[in-house]
This record gives sequence, structure tokens and C-alpha cells, in this order.
Amino acid sequence: MRYFAGFVLCCLVLSGFLPASGKKHRHRGEPKTEVELMNSIVSCLQRKDTTGYYYLFPPFDTLWRMVISNSDHTPEAEKQLDNLKKHPQALIDFDPFYNHHIMSRFTDVLQKGEDSGIHWNGVVVERYEFQNEPVTRDLAGYEKIAPDRMKGFLFLKDLAGRQTFCITISEIQKIQGFYFGGQVINILEASTIDQYLAKEEKERRYLEWLAKHPIIDTPKIDSASKLNLDSLSAAADDDNSKVRKEVVERKYYEGKFDNEIPVSLYVRYMKDLHTGKVAFYDGLYKFGDQKNYVRLDITLADGKWLMEDDPPVGTLELVLKDRIYTGSWLNNDNATGYDVLLKQADLPERKMEQLEKILERGTSGAANQDTAPEKSPEEIRKEKEKKMNEDRGNDGN
Repeated sequence: MRYFAGFVLCCLVLSGFLPASGKKHRHRGEPKTEVELMNSIVSCLQRKDTTGYYYLFPPFDTLWRMVISNSDHTPEAEKQLDNLKKHPQALIDFDPFYNHHIMSRFTDVLQKGEDSGIHWNGVVVERYEFQNEPVTRDLAGYEKIAPDRMKGFLFLKDLAGRQTFCITISEIQKIQGFYFGGQVINILEASTIDQYLAKEEKERRYLEWLAKHPIIDTPKIDSASKLNLDSLSAAADDDNSKVRKEVVERKYYEGKFDNEIPVSLYVRYMKDLHTGKVAFYDGLYKFGDQKNYVRLDITLADGKWLMEDDPPVGTLELVLKDRIYTGSWLNNDNATGYDVLLKQADLPERKMEQLEKILERGTSGAANQDTAPEKSPEEIRKEKEKKMNEDRGNDGN
């Protein structure tokens, strides 16, 4: 591995990576604060300025110089930086001169935005929400160069079209106190993160469907203003029923809504036999005094589980950690809801067979039948007490 790294570095020197020969590539734009960097990215989008965008990124030669001449000589730092010396490709990927995907995604976002009806010359920054990017194994030690690396969502207001668009963005890096980078990834019309994620999931499902069922002379799917993602997603969902699937895992959970209403949840994981990967989920749940289980349409995106009643009444938005689901159930009509806490439980074979039959035969019920999801926990508690008192009276007789 050391010999390979040495060979790569020799190639880099000969090709002009290092400061001695990379004259026109050594100098980039002025260092910026976080706000200045965001404004610069938006300015590049407004003016379709690929050159200006290119110069927002730190060049490889600068990053490499910071690795080999780092002032931190502690054993731990030396060990971490040695990892970067053995894997220079990790640094090369931050430089658009060598990583052409950075610039191609920029032009893709420009085109997709136009297809979606955005007026680039009339957009302003509405807000942005970022979080730290995790350190991957191949980047171990890079925190000595860039202690902060962020990704997240940049919201733009199109003043001409009175629409809000969301751009996903990654690799915003703080180096020596200033901010560089900002790789734009995708753009969709959305005013919240949840709305963006839901649309992105529909887009992802359709792209997967389209890859398996190419359509001749179809308009660009990027054009959100010309193409209804909901209908495309529905078409993909219909066809998903014909995709060969295999259930590879079944999980059962029990818990409560608002720490009062008992709930049971059944989730199936299914792999696509064509790709061999887990790509589909479905399930059932029952809460309160419902007589029948309700079927759930389930999607997983960025660690968030979205489970919608079928037919739609409410939506579970959950996070799974340590075999425990936490989150909320929200009514689709009036935005009322419950806090949710569900823990994984044993699934007896007889119970599993019962739940499988419900899914296979389509005998599930609806969330608005047999019980009223709008009942408050206090109403549920009073009904329980009344039933308990009635039971005690019957036992006394």
C-alpha cells in the first residue's frame, strides 16, 4: 500500500498537483465566512457562473501541503495524518479540477431548476440548515485539516415565481477558520425538510422503476413543473407489485401512543430478487380498541421511517434505534397526533402466521374504523376504568 501511495504521489507531482508546477491552479477565491460562502454559492447559481463556483473549492495542492506540514506532531495526530498520506485520493475528491462530478452536479442543478420553473436571476436565500458530516474511514485524520465539515439544506425563494426551492448541499468545510466548498447535489420545490425528503423519496422510487422500464421519448423527469411526481410514483408503486420480492425479515413491536393507548406494529423487510438488495417494506399496525389491523405503506429515507395508513388517515414518522421506534403519529386531516414509543417484542409463530394471512389476503381494516383515533388519552383512560369497574362488579356477582 505504501508503494502504491508513493507511485500516486509521483504521478501527482508530474501532472502539476504540487505547488511547484500547478501555478494556475494554486490560487482560489478569497477565504469566506459561512454566510459569505452561502451567498457566493447562490450568486454562482444566479449568474450560472461555473468558473466562480469552481474557485470556491480548496485545491488539492493546498490540502496536501497542510497534511505534510501539519504542526500537530502528537503520536495520535501523526497516525491519523499518515492515513491521508497513504490515501491521497480522499483529498483529490474535494478538488473539482480532478473530481468532475462536482461541476457536473452544479450544471445539473441549474438545468433541473429551470425545468422546474425557477427564475435563477430572481432567487434569494431564505434560510439554510446544516449538520456535521461524519468522518469516514478513508478520511480519518482530515479533521486535523478541516475540523468542521457540514451538509444539509439550502432554501431559496424565487421572488418572480413566488415558490420556495430546496437544494441539498454537502462538503462545506471550515479550514483555518474560513469556509470553502459546498457541493450542490439536488434541487426540488419544497419549503420544509420533510416535504423535500418526501418528494425525493418519490423521485428515487420512480428513477428505480424507470431504470427497469425505460420509456422511449419521455420528457425529462427533472422537470417538476412539467411532470407530476405523485402520478409517476403511483405508477412505480403499481409496477412494484409485479417486481419479484422476497420477505427476508419480520419484526414485531409493542408500545403506546402518548403513554396511554396500546399499539402493536408488524414490519416486513423485502429484497428485490433482481438486485438482491432490501428495497421494499410493508406492514400492519393496530392501536386502541381497533378490531382489525391496518395495512401500512412504509418507506425509509435518511434514517426516518414513514408509515402511512392504507387507506390514508394518518402517518407514523419514526426513528429506529436500539430496537426501539420513537416519533409521532399525525392525523392527515387535522394535524392532531400522538407521541409514539414502540419496543421490539417476540413474535410467536402463530402470531406471525396470522399477520401474514392478513397481508396476503388483503383483509386489513382502516384506521378510521372500529375506533376513533381522535380520542384523547384521557378518554381512553376513563373507558378503561369504566370497563374495570364493570368487570369487578360482575366478579362480585
